[in-house]
Amino acid sequence: MSATHPKAIELVLLTSLDTESQLKIREIRNEENVRKWMYTDHIVDINEHLGWVNSIKQDDRQIIFVVLNDKRIAVGVVKVYAIDRLHKKTDFSYYLTETARGGLGSVLEYSIINFIFDMLGMEKLNCEVIEGNDSVVKLHKKFLFQEEGFSRSNILKNGVRIGVHLLGLTKKDWLGGKDEIREKYKRVFAKYSVSIIWQPDEKKDLHPIDQIEAARARNNLNWMSILRLALEKSPQTAKPIVAEIKRIDREISALTDKLTE
Repeated sequence: MSATHPKAIELVLLTSLDTESQLKIREIRNEENVRKWMYTDHIVDINEHLGWVNSIKQDDRQIIFVVLNDKRIAVGVVKVYAIDRLHKKTDFSYYLTETARGGLGSVLEYSIINFIFDMLGMEKLNCEVIEGNDSVVKLHKKFLFQEEGFSRSNILKNGVRIGVHLLGLTKKDWLGGKDEIREKYKRVFAKYSVSIIWQPDEKKDLHPIDQIEAARARNNLNWMSILRLALEKSPQTAKPIVAEIKRIDREISALTDKLTE
């Protein structure tokens, strides 16, 4: 692909994809080269993955993009999280499938930094990198991040405590140096054309299933509050009711088994 015909890359919201497409992201999350640099590196099962997707729908402090290549195949994820609108700061991270290299990481980093400072209106951008991932620390520093600390023995991986690099970038530093970076990496940037699909004021109606899921989550809190109150104030009265609830739950489970046989 020549520089005059750059590869089209789109960043689209994970929550805007259908369930089948969302499940494809699980495959990338479970790649060994991705998991090894995560805080939690276990294999993510389907229920955990869908629970994570649902939590994003309910959380306005994070924005998760899926990276689509020119064939509209998912090749990575960009996370903007811990968004603090009061102090105008946020964290970010991203990961790519093993085959999506060739400078795409650099292009994504430049694009998402611009997005965070220009579109989100943030003033400070932070990121964390697990000890040993020196290439990513080096990459962030190329994009004007400064190492602001090192949290020793901060996480446990494979039975060993390791540290975490803490890096940060201010909007002032970015505006003062981004043109120079653009010029320095212009040959790499010319390979790709990145579009970020995001509408901050768009109020998208949730799918009825999502509405039911959200309503059930809220009502579960109410149910647990009643249960706690009953067991604390009148345990002898509440225990038979709880036992009956458990019996009916088993009945429902049995009926569900028949449906899936």
